Amino acid sequence: MPYNLTPDQLDLAVAALAHHGQGSFFPESPELAVVNANWALVRDRLAKLDLDAYTGYPPLWIFAPKSRLSVRRVPLLHPFDLIIYTSLVLELRDYISASRLPPEENRVFSFRAEGAPPHLLWNPSPSYKDFREQSADRLSWIDRSFVGTADIADFYPRIYQHRLVNALEAASGPAKHDCVRVLEKLLLRFSAGASYGIPVGPVASRPLGEAVLVDVDSTLMSYEIDFVRFVDDFAIFADTPEDAEYGIRVLGETLFTNHGLTLQAAKTKVVPLREYYDRHLKGHSEKEAARRTLLNIFGSSYEVVAYEHLRDEQRAEVDALNLSEMLQEALSEGDNVDFNEVSFILGRLSALQKPELIPIVLDHLPRLFPVAHSVASFFKGFQALDKQTRETVAEALLDPLLGKGSRQLPEYYSMWVLSVFQHSAEWDHAEQILRVFRESNSDAIRRFAALALAKSGARPQVLALKGYVSTASPLCRTAILLATAKLGPDERKYLRQSLQLSDPLERLCAQSQL
Repeated sequence: MPYNLTPDQLDLAVAALAHHGQGSFFPESPELAVVNANWALVRDRLAKLDLDAYTGYPPLWIFAPKSRLSVRRVPLLHPFDLIIYTSLVLELRDYISASRLPPEENRVFSFRAEGAPPHLLWNPSPSYKDFREQSADRLSWIDRSFVGTADIADFYPRIYQHRLVNALEAASGPAKHDCVRVLEKLLLRFSAGASYGIPVGPVASRPLGEAVLVDVDSTLMSYEIDFVRFVDDFAIFADTPEDAEYGIRVLGETLFTNHGLTLQAAKTKVVPLREYYDRHLKGHSEKEAARRTLLNIFGSSYEVVAYEHLRDEQRAEVDALNLSEMLQEALSEGDNVDFNEVSFILGRLSALQKPELIPIVLDHLPRLFPVAHSVASFFKGFQALDKQTRETVAEALLDPLLGKGSRQLPEYYSMWVLSVFQHSAEWDHAEQILRVFRESNSDAIRRFAALALAKSGARPQVLALKGYVSTASPLCRTAILLATAKLGPDERKYLRQSLQLSDPLERLCAQSQL
């Protein structure tokens, strides 16, 4: 029997992506805007697909930084695959939720869906904040003197798919057997035939990660181990160091026996209560107070309110902070760059549009590759830079992509820098971006260079892209086809006819004016 998604299921998936976002690591795909603009047509096409026979599209892979020297491999999924993946996980959401430890246990706080509306993969609360608060609450118990900390090494990339399928089948039973079967095929295709790994980044992966750990949470409970968890971060509370070590040992053995997963050695330790509090929960330092001021005013995402829209009292709070000093401190010399703090600060400073902070960022640009997403967010926030400053910034951002060391440059940095030029035509520099496209062997960099030219380029640069369409990957092809909006109507129509486009998204991109 063929397996098809209904129009209603597809509508929910698109609504979920609109709410949660495309996922981590990549700029939002403009192809999703094309899909939304033509949703009735696309939905009809996707609803007719037999997902048992569907072969889909290859993801676009890059390495994204975990730190300055460590990386993870992450995929950008084709919009059709992303919608299908999200729809299948939404179908399983409530079954996964029902199989987990109940919320009233106050132990597991990540991506909970109890009571969520049908178009959400999880509710915004509980969150990491609740994880911290429950940890702090346990530290107030008189007999809790030691804490074991641990997290799982390479969690999503090392999940065995058949163990995940077993967990999903146990949670959902016969009612969703076909859905689980089709999801298994999709995951196997995403992993290029490997039997392990789920995509890192797409929001639909997060409930699946929770499904994998249902038996781990239950095992810890059966041994009466006092723990809390957020995603793959565990904290175990005990009266003695021996009890905390015992909890970590049970956790490690269960993970390996049931899932072939291991704990990160560097992050697995037992510490006294005071040390855990100082390292993980303490929030009274001047640095933390300033951080909380920005968080309270601008929120927890990068899409934040602009400085000029703040209330007078909020502006006064921000103006009282020494933002330059905060940024300089986070960008401390040597190998001690606090990338989490830099990312946090730049994400909030994007709303302030304060040009005096630009030289600080540009001076440290070579050290900011691991947080290129926040660098891009910072510069995208400026709406009214003078021409000379914008020119200086543009040259500084593009120089690493065109210099002698460009082949050693992380794709992650190049992609996010190019997204700045994709954001607004005022950044211009189309000739340099075309050079980036031509000189790069990376399909990911070519994709984002083409998207930048779709915004900043003109007819001559776009004409130079035409010869690359036939050999490009699907997500690079759609980017080039979006850029052809810079051509004349007849010229564009002739190009569509000459390419004999049959793929529905490619046809829509070749006609889109986005």
